[in-house]
Amino acid sequence: MSGVTSIGNASGESVVSLGTQAWNIADGFTKIKILRLLIQIDIDETIAMFGKKDMEEQVPREDIPYRRVEGFERMLFNMRQLIGNCRFSIEKGSDEEAVEGMMERIDSVETVADGIATELVNDVTKENELRINEDHFRKCFNILRNIKDALNFPINRAGLIFRQSDEMDLDKMMNDIAMGG
Repeated sequence: MSGVTSIGNASGESVVSLGTQAWNIADGFTKIKILRLLIQIDIDETIAMFGKKDMEEQVPREDIPYRRVEGFERMLFNMRQLIGNCRFSIEKGSDEEAVEGMMERIDSVETVADGIATELVNDVTKENELRINEDHFRKCFNILRNIKDALNFPINRAGLIFRQSDEMDLDKMMNDIAMGG
C-alpha cells in the first residue's frame, strides 16, 4: 500500500513525500486460515464422536450416525486444508517430513473411510438406517485424532500459533508509536 503525503519543510515549502507501508496480513491469515480450522477440527472431532456439538444440542437419534460420519469426513477435509494452509511455513527437515507423513496417514485413512459405516434398508418399512462399524470407525478416528494432536507442534514451531520469541523489540515499538500505530 503506498501513499502520497504533503509535508511542510523548514523553509515553509510544501514537499511531496512518496512513502510505502508494508501490507502485513499475517495476523488475519493465521486467524482465518489456521485458527478457524483448528477450532473447526475440534468441533468436527466432537461431532464425529458423539453426533452433536454439545450435550444441549437436540438431534434426533436416527440422525446421530449420519452426523458422526459427516463430522469424520469434515475432520479429514479440514485437516487436509489446514496442512495445505501451513505447509509453506513449515521448516524444511524433520518438521516437513513429519507433516508429509501425516498427509500420507490422512490419505491412508481416506482410502479405507468408506468402511466406517454401511447404509441398510429395512425391506418392510422401507426406511434407511446408517450403521457404524464402531471398531473400524474408532481405528480411523484415533489415527486422525493423533495426527491432529501431533500437527500442533510443527505448526507452532513455524510461528503460526505462538510467537517464537518473547523478546520485545523496543526500537520497533517506539517506531510504531511515533508513526501513530
